[in-house]
Amino acid sequence: MTTVSQPHVNVIHREVLPAGSSIALSARLRVTIDEAESIADLTGHLHDLVAESGVREGTLQVYCAHTTCGLVINENDAALHQDVQALLERLAPHSSTHHYAHDKHRTPAERRIHGERDNGHSHARARLATHPELNVPITAGALYLGRWQAVMLAEFDGPRTRELLVRVHDAAPRPTAV
Repeated sequence: MTTVSQPHVNVIHREVLPAGSSIALSARLRVTIDEAESIADLTGHLHDLVAESGVREGTLQVYCAHTTCGLVINENDAALHQDVQALLERLAPHSSTHHYAHDKHRTPAERRIHGERDNGHSHARARLATHPELNVPITAGALYLGRWQAVMLAEFDGPRTRELLVRVHDAAPRPTAV
């Protein structure tokens, strides 16, 4: 797993919700990964969305509706990524070297629907190492992350383009205008 030096992350939809809503901002991020396995650091984009929302106290929610990648909060360090990749290779070896029922027992119709790519290892790695959803506290108008923490998308079945749903929840919704 390599770190994406220039992740292709774009905000493709952004909506500021009306006063009185517990959701202050809703956005969709499009993340393009050019490698088979890689990490995309989302932290800066998420900080920007929180700032745009104006929320002082609340929660940032990020949801990934994909099954061969996922979200993680940890240190964004190239050596750590290599360590995790080596660990996952031992726990869930690549489909080319290991039998996965997911890959080998598909019917021809299932192969047409899902494509010919064997990716049992990608599903296993995503289940072991990531989450489909993360919630990060917002306090004093900023994400409450530790000094070394970053919010990242870990891709195990690239190259792919993924879409993430981001919502900024306000702990004290703004009053509606009278």
